[in-house]
Order: sequence, then structure tokens, then C-alpha cells
Amino acid sequence: MNTKMIVGLLLCLSLAGCQTTANYDYDNSVNFSRISTYAWVVESKKSSDDNSYYLSDISHRRMIDAIDNTLSQKGLTKVAPAQADVLVNYHAAIKTKRERAIEPTHGFYWNFGHHYHSNHVGWSYDFYRQTREYKEGTLVIDFISNKEQLIWRGSKGARLTTKRTPQQRTADINQTVTTILTQFPPRS
Repeated sequence: MNTKMIVGLLLCLSLAGCQTTANYDYDNSVNFSRISTYAWVVESKKSSDDNSYYLSDISHRRMIDAIDNTLSQKGLTKVAPAQADVLVNYHAAIKTKRERAIEPTHGFYWNFGHHYHSNHVGWSYDFYRQTREYKEGTLVIDFISNKEQLIWRGSKGARLTTKRTPQQRTADINQTVTTILTQFPPRS
């Protein structure tokens, strides 16, 4: 093998190990290979107690589009709910979380000196303690059978940032949906 190929392969493998994966669970008794059509649960809506900036109607449309595109790429066809093999729904939630950061304020101080009664050698190191709040969003995608039973659920959480362009927000949602649906349908 060529040295460049080996280095490239090792780099790809190391980066693949750094990717954040989604959580998922499914019903082992379901034959997922028979699923070829889907429909949305009637009025799939965002879930939040407040009218959050992150859970706007714009974000709702972005999530619907991202899920539709990903399922289409997987070979599933969108149909009317009465003809669908599975129903799809998503839930999005935003939580305010806190983290405690302890950071150094300055480097080591060394003290060498001669005092009245003895020689003294010492050092000190100070820390700055700060609590920060941030928003964490979680996206959950559900697949429900025609018997109205949950058969597959995937989720992924991430820290939200405010200073994003619409294109960046769309890319973030697309990436999150793709990551969640990577394991759908489960392989036998």
C-alpha cells in the first residue's frame, strides 16, 4: 500500500472515532426490511413550554425537510397516513443548563526569600470560578407502527449557539437528522 493511502486511512479512522453519535432504540420483533412507506403523524409540532427562539416555525420546517430528505435518500416513500407502513414524528426540546468552569487567573508565583527567623520557599496558584448558562437542544425522532406502537426512536443533543446564519442553522439541522437516522432502519 502506498504511504499516502495508509496515512489517509488512519486519519479517516481517527476522525470517525471523534464523531458524536446519536442514541437509538428499537423493537427487535419488527421486520424493518418491510418498511418502504411513511407518513407524518398528523400535526407533528415542536414541543416547548415557551415560545423559544430556537423552536420557531422556521426551525420546524427545516426539521421536516431534513427528515423527509434523509428518508427519501434511504428509499422510503412519503404517502398518505392511511397507506403508510410507519408514521414519523419528532420532538424538540430546549433546556437551560449550567456548567461550572474553573480557570487559572495567573501562573505560578514563586517566593524565594529570607525572612527574619527562617528561609522561606513557597508557591501559590489561584483559580477563578465561574458558572455559565447555556442552551442544550435535543431532537428526538420516532417511528410508530400502524398499531400505534413506538418501534424506533433516535435522539441527539447538542449545545446551541445563537450567532448562526440561516444556512448554518439548516446545515446543523441536516447534520443532526442524518446522524440520528444513520441507524434507521436497523440491520438484522
